[in-house]
Amino acid sequence: MEALVLKDSIARNWLAALCICSGRCVLATSNAGGDRESSWGGQFTRSMLEWLEVPEADWQDLMDLPFGDAANDMVLLTLRCKRNDEELFEQQRTMQSKSLEAVSDPDKLYSGLIFACLGITTKQLAKIGDSAGDPISSQSSAHGTDDTALLRPFEYDSRSRAAAFVISNWLEMPRQFVCTYEAQIASGLEEAADKARLSNASTSALERDSKRKWGWRKYLAAGAGVAVAGTLVGLTAGLAAPLMAAGMGAIGIGGFGFLATAGGAAMIGSLFGMAGGGLVGKRFNTRLRGIKELYFTQLPLVSESALRPHSLHATVLVPGFLDPVASQSPFMPVRDIMGLDLGDAYTMYFETKELAALQGALSEFVGSTAKSMALSLVLKQTVLSGLIGAFTWPLALLNLAKLIDAPWSVGLERAKRAGKLLADILESRAHGKRPVTLVGYSLGALTIFTCLQQLHRRKAFGIVESAVLLGIPADSTAKEAWSACCRAVSRQVIVGYSQNDWVLAFLFRASSLCSNLAGLSGVDEAMLFKDQPLMRRKLVNLDLASIVVQHADYLDKIDDITLEVSRVL
Repeated sequence: MEALVLKDSIARNWLAALCICSGRCVLATSNAGGDRESSWGGQFTRSMLEWLEVPEADWQDLMDLPFGDAANDMVLLTLRCKRNDEELFEQQRTMQSKSLEAVSDPDKLYSGLIFACLGITTKQLAKIGDSAGDPISSQSSAHGTDDTALLRPFEYDSRSRAAAFVISNWLEMPRQFVCTYEAQIASGLEEAADKARLSNASTSALERDSKRKWGWRKYLAAGAGVAVAGTLVGLTAGLAAPLMAAGMGAIGIGGFGFLATAGGAAMIGSLFGMAGGGLVGKRFNTRLRGIKELYFTQLPLVSESALRPHSLHATVLVPGFLDPVASQSPFMPVRDIMGLDLGDAYTMYFETKELAALQGALSEFVGSTAKSMALSLVLKQTVLSGLIGAFTWPLALLNLAKLIDAPWSVGLERAKRAGKLLADILESRAHGKRPVTLVGYSLGALTIFTCLQQLHRRKAFGIVESAVLLGIPADSTAKEAWSACCRAVSRQVIVGYSQNDWVLAFLFRASSLCSNLAGLSGVDEAMLFKDQPLMRRKLVNLDLASIVVQHADYLDKIDDITLEVSRVL
């Protein structure tokens, strides 16, 4: 990893302060509300200071920066003003537009930032590289010296990724830069791990795996690949070549031969979740949660012939109802959306028969109401004009309730159970030690909502980076539930809603929730988090009224909806 070249110590400390305060902004909306002594907060701060090579004499002053919601914003704003003043002075003196060489060199800045977020510093990689070629160092590591700490598996905490986006925003850089350099580093790490599969350790591991009941051949048949020495071998799409023409040299890890050994491959494999075949190849115990069926499939690439590189982050897509005749994921259209980086994308299926029955009931219910012009006129004049819950539903519509009430009630209960199981899966890090984004519509959004509350209850932080809840059937005024949901997520919670969704309103016609459904009106973040500006900023409402007219549109128009989501995600 090539060191950053900064003009002076002031610029170095300025960038360090910016990174530390960005991390505190993330920490303030997770964990127990921003404990500065949290293990992640301390590790993130040290990683930033070591990456920027700040003299240890200055560490304490930077760590003693003001802490808290208002203080973080004030410090970051002051840093931005200071940067602008320095730039003006530099421009007048030397006609240069940047006071930080790092800012004008995204290769060095962002590659170093992502490495630091992974907890990898220049010194650590140098020591690992030296110990890999030094038998004495390797022997001392085996006897439990301090060097063993350097061999811990790579881990990318979701709070670190959220902080990287905050830093990028304050540097006024496009957020796509974070995704671009993540892809470069992931490709380089995977290329290094690819070399390890020819080692003797990998060969013996393959032989051991082939003898197991759930062996590597079954993984290959499932299209998931097999774990060998902690990394993936034999993916149906093959292992990826570097994404960028610059290759590994540009991001500074090409010289560390240790990463191409079996030990390095194990460190990399834990990051990508290769052990046990990952989400696709893993079997989950559904009986404990009262679920008959739950499994994952990986979303194919746009080009079926393209190589599939692994990513430093993953996305789990959860449908709320399914087309009974569809043979592919309902999220397939989102692959083609430009600028949307899903990383390694998986579709989570649960109780597919029940979800298909619900879709059939929705279609029959909407079709039956459309046959009556008088009923359609009543709906347009009442529900669609924002008077949901303030009138008596037409008798003709109530007579059709039997078509949909039973499948919906069953789906609600199964979605909550699936949410608890999803929390088990994410907490076990089956997806790898990397951030995950959760996206769901209708009952799928309720599954995610339940999952996040479970993760918060278990204090399983640093797993989920963002959550997208579309048309969620949940109470928008439940402060405790939404607070838990937001604290379990490191970056942002996006709530997609539509006041035109009269079907969702009808499903809750007998409930007091009808006028407070998040899927109909969004969430009033100002009311829920009056004195917490950072929490209010984390919760994003997305009005989808121009796209969603009735509940089934969340499936039928998922590509248009995801395009809207990509503008704020």
